[in-house]
Formats: sequence, structure tokens, C-alpha cells
Amino acid sequence: MIPSQSTKIIYLGDGTTTSFPFNFKYSAGDDVKVAIYEVATDTTTVLERDYFVDTNANIVKYPGYPPGEEPALSDQPEPLPSGYKLVIYRETPITQEVDLGRKYPLSTLEKMVDKAILISQELAEKLGRAFIVEKGSDLTPRELVDELKENTAQAISSASAAAISENNAGNSATAAYNSAVDAADSKDRAEDILADIEAAAETVGGVATVYDPNKQYEKANQVMVENGDTYRCIEPSFGEYPPTSGKWVLTATGKKDTFERDEDDDLVPCRFAQASDLWSIDNDEDICPRHIA
Repeated sequence: MIPSQSTKIIYLGDGTTTSFPFNFKYSAGDDVKVAIYEVATDTTTVLERDYFVDTNANIVKYPGYPPGEEPALSDQPEPLPSGYKLVIYRETPITQEVDLGRKYPLSTLEKMVDKAILISQELAEKLGRAFIVEKGSDLTPRELVDELKENTAQAISSASAAAISENNAGNSATAAYNSAVDAADSKDRAEDILADIEAAAETVGGVATVYDPNKQYEKANQVMVENGDTYRCIEPSFGEYPPTSGKWVLTATGKKDTFERDEDDDLVPCRFAQASDLWSIDNDEDICPRHIA
């Protein structure tokens, strides 16, 4: 006769208690199992050692050992602390080993018991494929399923958010790379412009030399051609005539007034006169038209 349906009992750890009684029926002492449930992580650890089932008093001792087999205190675990539960439960092998013989009605009775065992074995197989809450957990199976669904939805949402973040991070990295390339290009352009300015600063305002077609000119060099116009070199040049070359830029136009009046109001060459488009000085230092000079 087994009047109670209880198959387990649970105790909360308090850091001091080491004896835990139980009152459910069992076939053999080995059928009484002990596990520790951690509330914070919802995990159960089935004990293989450090507990003792007293079948005379129906008490589980944890930590506990058969009389005379106690290890040193340093090798024993501490009493179960708070935040943990001690679960004492029954796990009976689903077998039927009693043979009632062949006399009537014993064979009929034995078939009844055998059928119950067959059903129990089938149920055990089904349970092996089912969701089961941890021993010691306060969750119901329905709550466990709902929790799993919620966790799955959160995991999918988090994965989606992570993918979006990763994509945004990739875009940001690409943008940062492009910005770095643009910045490097801008830096190079700025350095080139600065070099031009510095080179020009060394020559602009100085005296321009007469253009020599047999001379190598570098950037920012200044020359004057025969009509008095001055040019600045913007690219290294050798033999390129400034007025017709893209390697030179016009910086000043020569004087067109090659001649001026002196104190007596006579026409004389300008003090800093340059050749004019129309007039020049011949070998006798006379003023004459340029085309016959």
C-alpha cells in the first residue's frame, strides 16, 4: 500500500542544517537520490558523493557518510548555503522481477503487475523526449515553455540588432576609411600648394632674369622675355617659350611707354625702358620703328 503520491521533498539551504528527513515510500535505499539545485542559475547537480541515506530513520545527511567512512573535515563540503536547495527524490527502476508461479489465479495477477510496468516503461520513454523543469525549480512546465519562447524571441531580436549594429559599424568603418583617404589627398594637395607658395615667396619680388632657352627652370623661377613681360614657372621647363607654354604663367606686362620726356621736354629712352611692340633703340641709340630696328 502506497497512500502518498509524493516522490520528492525539497529543503532550502541555511548554511547550518545537515540532516533532512523524508517520508515517501521506496523499494530500496539505492532508489533514494539527492540533488542540489542552484536558484540563481536554475541548474541541478545530481550528487554522486558526500551524502548518506539513513534507511532506518529515513533521513538524508548532507554532508554525510556511512559510519566509520567520514573523510577529514577539510575534504568535506560546507553545509548547504542559502540560495541552494537540497532535493531528495525517488527514482525506482521500472522493472518487475517477482514470479508468482503458475497456479491460478497467480498468473493472472502477475499479468496485471507486468502490464503496469509495461505502461510505466512507455511513459518513461515519452518523458525522455519532453521538456522537464529542473529538480527543485518552482516553474511549471507551461511557465518553462513560455520562458523558452520569450528567451528565443529575445535572442532573435538581439541577433538582429547585433547584425544591424555590425552593418552600421562596417559602414562607419568604410566612411572612416574614405574620410582618411580624402584627408590624405587633401593633405598632399595642401603640401603641394604650400610648397608653391614657399617657392614663390623666395622669388616673387626679386629681379626676374632674362629668359634663356638653354637653361633649366624650376617651379617659381621668374623670367622676362624681350617685350618686357615677366613669367613664373609652374612646372619644370627646358626650352619651352613662356608666352606659348603651359608651364609658365604671366605675372606682369612690360612697359609699353619705352620713351619718356626729359627736363627739357625732349623724347628720350625711359630710365628702365624695355623693348616696345612698335619702337626700339638701334645701334646708334636712335629711336626707330621696331620692324626695321
